[in-house]
Amino acid sequence: MQLIHKWCMSQLVYSGKSVLIQDFILKSEPVFLRTDANEINCYVCKKGIQDGTSLTAKTLDSKNVMLCEKHFE
Repeated sequence: MQLIHKWCMSQLVYSGKSVLIQDFILKSEPVFLRTDANEINCYVCKKGIQDGTSLTAKTLDSKNVMLCEKHFE
């Protein structure tokens, strides 16, 4: 956990055909920021962006899961 003052951060994640861009702009007063990152895969077949698969979030039984284009239907 770290204490951060106002600053901006951009992140670009590229894997094969997929690109994810994130911009963070934090408030001017000090903010405690705790982060965690995990590799995401399809909840059903376990394919991920490293396989060239696009993933979409969906809520199933009050739980957020990631599904590939094949299983999102």
